[in-house]
Amino acid sequence: MIEKLRKLSDRDLQIIKNMAGAFIVKGGAVIVSFILLPLYINFFNDNTILGLWYTILSVLSWVTLFDLGLGHGLRNKLPPAIEEKNTEQITSLISTTYVFMILIGSIVLVVGEIIISRLNWNKIFHISSYAISDSVLIECVQIVFFGVVINVVLKIITAILYAIQYSAIVNFLTLVPNIIILVLLCVIPSGSLEMNLKTMSIVNVCAINLPYIVCTWIVFRYLLKDHMPSIHFFRKDCIKDIFTIGISILWLQIAYMVISSTNEFVITYLTSADYVVEYQIYYKIFKTGGMIVSLTLTPIWSAVTKAQAQKNYQWIRKIYKIFLLAVLLCVLLELCIIPILPGVVDIWIGEGAIAVSYGYALVFVFSNTIAVLHSVNTTIGNGLSYFKVQLIGMTFAILIFFPLSYLLVHLTGSWIGVVAANTVSLIPYEFLAPVFTTKMLNRKIRKLMIS
Repeated sequence: MIEKLRKLSDRDLQIIKNMAGAFIVKGGAVIVSFILLPLYINFFNDNTILGLWYTILSVLSWVTLFDLGLGHGLRNKLPPAIEEKNTEQITSLISTTYVFMILIGSIVLVVGEIIISRLNWNKIFHISSYAISDSVLIECVQIVFFGVVINVVLKIITAILYAIQYSAIVNFLTLVPNIIILVLLCVIPSGSLEMNLKTMSIVNVCAINLPYIVCTWIVFRYLLKDHMPSIHFFRKDCIKDIFTIGISILWLQIAYMVISSTNEFVITYLTSADYVVEYQIYYKIFKTGGMIVSLTLTPIWSAVTKAQAQKNYQWIRKIYKIFLLAVLLCVLLELCIIPILPGVVDIWIGEGAIAVSYGYALVFVFSNTIAVLHSVNTTIGNGLSYFKVQLIGMTFAILIFFPLSYLLVHLTGSWIGVVAANTVSLIPYEFLAPVFTTKMLNRKIRKLMIS
C-alpha cells in the first residue's frame, strides 16, 4: 500500500511539474500570439491577403492527417513498454513509426506537389487573380505544403515526449516557431502583396521545422540515446499495434479538424477572406480564457494511459471529475471578457479596427467552452483508448457541420454562423461522453474490487 501511494504521489508530482511548465510556456505563447496579429496586419497591409494567409495555413493543416494517427498510436503504446522496461519494444516502436512515417511523407510530398500545380487556387480561396496571380499562389501553397509534410514527420518526437512525461517541452516547441516569426516580422521590410505572401511562406517553413529538428537531436543524443531510430528495428507487428489505435484516433482527428480547423476556409468560401481577420481577433481573445483549463490537460493523456496500465481507474475517475468541474471555471472566465472586449480590441489592434459585437462575443464564449469540454472528454477517452462514443458523436458532428454552417450564415447574414454551427455540432458528444466514460470507469473499478 505504501509503495502504491508513493507511485501515485510521484505521478501527481510529475503532472504538476508538467502543468507548471505548460502555464509558463503557453503564457508566453499567448503573449506572442497577441503581438503577432497586429504585426501581421502591418506587414501585409491588406486584410484580404492576411485572411488568405490564415486560410492557406488552415487548409494545409489537413496534411497532418497523413500521419494516419501513427503519432497518437505511438503515444499510447510507449507508456506500457516503458512501464515494463522493455528496451527492445521501445526501440522497435520508435523506429517503426519513424520509418513508416518517412515512407508515407515521401509519397504524400510527391503526389501533393503534382496535384497542387494543377488546381485553381484563386477559385478555391475565393480570391481575385488581380490581387494575387495564380502562379504566385500555387508557388506559395507548394512551399507551405512542403514545410507541413516535413513537420508531420518531425512531430513524431512530440508523441515520444508525451509518453516519457516531458509535455512541457512539447509546449515549448509550439512557442518557438511563433517567436521566430515575430522576430522576423520585426526586421523584414514589407514589399508588394505577392512578395509578402512568398516571404511568409518561406519564413513559416523554417520556423515550424527548425525547433523540431533541434529537439529531435537533443532527445536521441541525451534522453533516449539507447533508442535511436534505426531501420534495423523496423517491425511489421509494431505497425499493427500502433495502427490499431492510431486509425481510430485518425478518424477522430479528421472529424475534429473538419469542425475546428476549417472555420477560416468556410468563412472565406461563404463570405469573404477579409472576415477571417475579424474572426481571428475574436478567436485569439476568447481562446485565452479556455487556455487555462487546456494547459492543465497537456500531461494528462499519457498519465491516464500509464494509470490504465497500472489499473488505477479510481485515479482516472477522480482526475476526470476535477477537469469537468474546471470547465465551469472556463465559462466564468469567458463571460468576464465580454464587458472589457471593446477596450481590449482598441488597445491591441487599434481604435475602430472592428465594430465589436456583444452577440458575436457570446457565441465565442459558448464555442470556446464547448471546445474546452471537448479537450477534457477526448484527453481522458484517448488516454483510455475508449473511442466508441467519440466515434459516433464526431461522425454526427461532421455530417451536420457544413449544411448547418451554410444555413446559419444565410440566416444571420454573417460569418458568425460558422462559429455557431461549429458549437452546435459538437454539443451531443460533449454531453454524452462524461456519462458513458464514467459508467465504463465505474464498471472497471467494480470488477477490480470483486477480483
